[in-house]
Amino acid sequence: MATHLILVDKNDNQVGATDVLDAHRGDAKRHRAISVFLFNEKGELLMQQRSAKKIVGALQWANACCGNVHDGETREACAHCRLKEELGITDVVLKPLCTFEYHVQCNPKFSEWEIDQVFVGEYDGAVQPNPDEVKAYAFMKIADIERQTKSKKEMYTPWFHIFLKNKNVHDEIQRRAYAK
Repeated sequence: MATHLILVDKNDNQVGATDVLDAHRGDAKRHRAISVFLFNEKGELLMQQRSAKKIVGALQWANACCGNVHDGETREACAHCRLKEELGITDVVLKPLCTFEYHVQCNPKFSEWEIDQVFVGEYDGAVQPNPDEVKAYAFMKIADIERQTKSKKEMYTPWFHIFLKNKNVHDEIQRRAYAK
């Protein structure tokens, strides 16, 4: 049986559930999501290049992982599940950073419309990417990411650009990158 994503109203109250394609088709339906930002001891950010199989952001770079919260699942459980399924990461402490809403068209057929809780953590262990989810990964310097998001904008997912403009996310990235 397929699991369903949680549809929410503007106040993040559950109003229904639907499948992944329906949630993202066209202008999308507002749904609950998570995003994880992991930093190593050097202050570099773990980034992943998404698999070609993804309906949104295929072959583009984004933060460590993102995911849609399924019916009956907590956001924190979703974050840990996505880290394990996408990157083979199981032993990391995550802290909630912020929650915000965004809506962006990803390609002519699909969009994202999420109330997204962002988690942050520190990780220096092994990464074992699942090829169905991740094409490549790298720990990247923030200065390099900032330069590339301006000069090679299409390399990054539309939502990653939005994250970088969010004050809470931006400030946390800067704090971790330049504290080392």
